[in-house]
Amino acid sequence: MPASGDFWGNLDRRVQTEWLLVTMLMVLLTFMLSYLGAQTGITRIDHTFYDRVLASTLQPAHNNNIVIVTIDDSSIETLGYWPWRRAVHAQLLGQLAQARVVGFDLLLSDTNPAYPADDALLAKAIATHGRVVLPTAVTNDKSALIRARSSLADAAAQQGYFNIYPDEDGVIRSIIPRLTLSSGQSERHLVLAMLDVAGLDSSALVASRPGQALLVPYAGPPGHYTHYPYAYVLNGNIPAATFHGKYVLVGSWGSGLGDAFPTPLTRHGETMAGVEVLANALSASLEGNWIQTPGRLLAALLSTLPVLLACLSFRRLSPRRAFLAAAGTLMLTATTSILVMYFAGIWLPITASLIGVAVAYPLWSWRNQEVSLQQLDRELKTLTGDRRALGEELVPAEPSAGDETLSSRVSQLHNAIRQLRFAQQKRDETLRFLSHDMRAPQNSIIALAQLQNDTSTALSEPELMERVELYATKTLNLVDGFVQLARAEAMQFQNNVFDLVDLTEQAVDDFWAQATRRQIVVEIIEHPGVAWVSGDWTLLCRALSNLIDNAIKYSPEQTRVCCSITLSASERQWLVKVKDQGRGIPAEEIGRLFHSFQRLGIQSAHNPTGAGLGLSFVKTVIERHGGTIEAHSQPGDGAEFIVRLPAASPPPPDADSDIQADEYQA
Repeated sequence: MPASGDFWGNLDRRVQTEWLLVTMLMVLLTFMLSYLGAQTGITRIDHTFYDRVLASTLQPAHNNNIVIVTIDDSSIETLGYWPWRRAVHAQLLGQLAQARVVGFDLLLSDTNPAYPADDALLAKAIATHGRVVLPTAVTNDKSALIRARSSLADAAAQQGYFNIYPDEDGVIRSIIPRLTLSSGQSERHLVLAMLDVAGLDSSALVASRPGQALLVPYAGPPGHYTHYPYAYVLNGNIPAATFHGKYVLVGSWGSGLGDAFPTPLTRHGETMAGVEVLANALSASLEGNWIQTPGRLLAALLSTLPVLLACLSFRRLSPRRAFLAAAGTLMLTATTSILVMYFAGIWLPITASLIGVAVAYPLWSWRNQEVSLQQLDRELKTLTGDRRALGEELVPAEPSAGDETLSSRVSQLHNAIRQLRFAQQKRDETLRFLSHDMRAPQNSIIALAQLQNDTSTALSEPELMERVELYATKTLNLVDGFVQLARAEAMQFQNNVFDLVDLTEQAVDDFWAQATRRQIVVEIIEHPGVAWVSGDWTLLCRALSNLIDNAIKYSPEQTRVCCSITLSASERQWLVKVKDQGRGIPAEEIGRLFHSFQRLGIQSAHNPTGAGLGLSFVKTVIERHGGTIEAHSQPGDGAEFIVRLPAASPPPPDADSDIQADEYQA
């Protein structure tokens, strides 16, 4: 297996590379989405965000210098059917003589043969007033202008086109201060013409954004500006002094005149009259509070900043915190857009940023997880190859068929870690066994040899041989116990169906002589006749023999060791009980019974010798057969060991399920 430093170092470099690729990809994607917003449809979504932000940051402002004279339904009812004679407009200009500038939102380009003298009357009134701006109209193909009658145009102080162009969704959000026709001729807007007539310089407004639309900072919902019905003004119901020094716009307001448009502040189908849209644009020009927007390139660059911020947080945060960081970045982007709009009057399109951040999180999660999974797969394969020699139980489990999820890989990793810990534990036990348990009797033999070299300490030959035999036997028992435990943990066992009653009787018979020598009776007091189990006869017989052997060793003479085999209440497990009448085990020591190299009661007199591997062997064998073992004891009341083994179905009649005793002896 590669060194852990190499593993994590390689993984870190791969993750770093993936992060750089994801970051660059998302920055480029966000930039292109923003820069090509009109082609990709992002602009439509930006319009929706803009409308919501504008509505939420609206700061109602009433410009008292702007007044609208409305051609509304009540005026039409009073003055008669529309269009009215131009002589009527001439009379209106007389009422507006004190206005600073008057802008007509009416295209006076046609003739009225019924009243041929009216044009002269209106031209004279316009010239007399001296501060009247007449509109022109740009054709749909932007190739030409439709102008007012020449007599009227000559009399006007200025002219300007009054077209307002909706966005793709039909909403009026901006005006174009100066428009270049297809012929190359440049025309200014009616609002700029009114500023010039009023003596204000509009060149700075045009120069700052030549040929580009300016977002209108609507001051309020429809009807926000002061407006008076045309008929009221004409009849003198509104004093002429009311218009002193005002910017007056004259335009249609009636429901049937067709000059109404949706705006960002209109809801539920309501619209705003075109003349009021011009009033909002005029107010923005007077107060200099147009909503600014960065250029196309700058906007695209700014849109990548939230994506960069999110990606930087992804690199070092956990998946949960990375998700929270992505959500926080989305909220921060939206909040920043609102605050910048509110305090600075600058609109920053955010749709591309929101999409970039929203896509960056799952993309990064996918690539990060994929790289980690690939690395895990490689390391697990290496671990599997390295550990194969230790037996199937020490090899990481294979993934479930078709299960390539992270949870499956983590389960395999946990299994591998468990096996590594197990191997570490076994290594430590082996080292302890070799360094202490195996060396102790050998050191004793060496000490005997050294004593024997000195005539003053030399032992008699019978005593010397007895002690050497004792230490050699102890060494042999240690090796045998250790080897048997290792085999029980790692070996492939035979899986046959056999009778547990026969196996128990075999184990009892093997210890008849040893028990009889100490006047101990070992008997099976209860069994069902036949108890089928599945497993390895040799290992199970040795495990049960260890229990009986311990029961005999730790029992005083002239006592009984009782064995029984019963079926559990669930009828799926066989219960094998081995109970002695020995000294018992303290409750605090029962938990250490099945640990390797653990011997209890070593301070007690006449405590049997051993390596402390027998019960560990028993537990390993029983668990490998899908069973459990537990111990119950009270000091002075003996000990009872209960083994639970899964019950098996009887073998076919022609199967040879009788396991010969010589298999155990082998």
